Amino acid sequence: QACCSCSDGKLDILNESTFNKGNYFDNSAEASCMSEKSALEDMPYGLSSIEQVRSHKARGRHLIINLDINKTVIMTDATSGKIAEVVVNEELSSSAWGCVVNDKWVLQIPIPSALRPPAPAGKPAFMSYTEYLMEAIPKDKKARNTLKGTFTRPGNPGEKMRAFAESMIANLVRPDGSEVKLIPAFFEMLLHLKRTKRSFSICFRTFGEDLLSVADELTMFCEGRHPAYPGVRMDGSDGGADYRLMRTDLQKYGTFYRDDSDMALVMGTVEQPGEGAYKDVKDKSLDFYAAFPEVEVVTGESDVLNYFLDKCRRPGSFGLRDYYAHWKKHDMVSHAGKVFFFDHCPVKNEHAIFFDDNLCPEDFYIICPLSTRDPKRVFWPTYLYQTNLCKAEPLESIIDDRYFIKHIDRLETGFERRTAARTRLKSLMTSVKWTSRAKQASTDKVQKELVKTKMSGYDAWKGLRKSRMSFSLQDEVDES
Repeated sequence: QACCSCSDGKLDILNESTFNKGNYFDNSAEASCMSEKSALEDMPYGLSSIEQVRSHKARGRHLIINLDINKTVIMTDATSGKIAEVVVNEELSSSAWGCVVNDKWVLQIPIPSALRPPAPAGKPAFMSYTEYLMEAIPKDKKARNTLKGTFTRPGNPGEKMRAFAESMIANLVRPDGSEVKLIPAFFEMLLHLKRTKRSFSICFRTFGEDLLSVADELTMFCEGRHPAYPGVRMDGSDGGADYRLMRTDLQKYGTFYRDDSDMALVMGTVEQPGEGAYKDVKDKSLDFYAAFPEVEVVTGESDVLNYFLDKCRRPGSFGLRDYYAHWKKHDMVSHAGKVFFFDHCPVKNEHAIFFDDNLCPEDFYIICPLSTRDPKRVFWPTYLYQTNLCKAEPLESIIDDRYFIKHIDRLETGFERRTAARTRLKSLMTSVKWTSRAKQASTDKVQKELVKTKMSGYDAWKGLRKSRMSFSLQDEVDES
């Protein structure tokens, strides 16, 4: 499902027993088989068995996995006061559904759901606590954050959801009491891809200044020094790929620069003019980087695309900071957001994926998809949500350690299904000799059959579309 809260699109509201077990999905072999069977729905002729789906997936395309950081792979941030309890309460504020009674928000459904539940007949739509605060105090984001951060504490509107909060908080705290940074679901994804001998690259994407802290923990994990994963080796010492993200390797991290005329990729620094230590600089053009002698500057959309893909087509890890100032200048619209390079043609032996918690169902909002074959082509969001994009849901990823594994599998299945359909269509088109008369006769026949079988209203995307109102509206996105 596009931007669905669950991989099978069927679980809208989580029940308490499932939530407390920390298992949103059935991990059994039967569930895996059912997932593959669902991929066969509407499968074109010539790809009509689970074994054939598996054989296609077994080809093992190289995966280019783009990951937003905040609320996607990292939930807590001590420097900004985002401790585990605050993060969990904020997330539940957007997953708790109620209504306004006597000018106060009242919880109606005490079980969290990423999707907005249907309202009873004749009643107004449910609203999340986050949405209520956006209406009640629209000009004070700090006050909204404070109220969301204490949502489930005693005496607050969400106190009935405290058990859910405590279950989620427990998954963000290590046995020694320290808080989890990179969530277990991320590390489990790495281990799964290595165990299954997949070729892949990881590219962290963020507007904020959190790349280097992520780099340090990933490197610790890859060298077997992570307290939760002692002895793991993904540093190349076992003959495999090296996934460390070393601060000293200037070719491993960089920043985008964008203005109204062009884009650039600056490797060797994550600093940006007008941000952080350089907040007060006067020159905010690309010339700003002339003061950084060790950086490599790649300019022009085409050259940036080629450089980026050359990096990501080789196994390894990278970190890129996206250009928030450009996105904000353009009122936070998709075409000015995080650039996502992907190839939608099945011929290439690669598959690009992007996880971001701020993706929207009706438009990409924070992502700017650019096809490597046709950069000017505008894609329909629902189309890419089946194969390349996933709205990250902290409500699930905090609890389910297989969250990323399952959604990668879902997107790969969607990609293979689309590939099979294209292959079949190409085969049919090249094998049929059309004459103008035969074409017209065939068209007339098809139209008659559509009317006869009442199929003229057939909708291939039925059940896949989601609107913004399917989810809670979110507060304004900042750089973090």
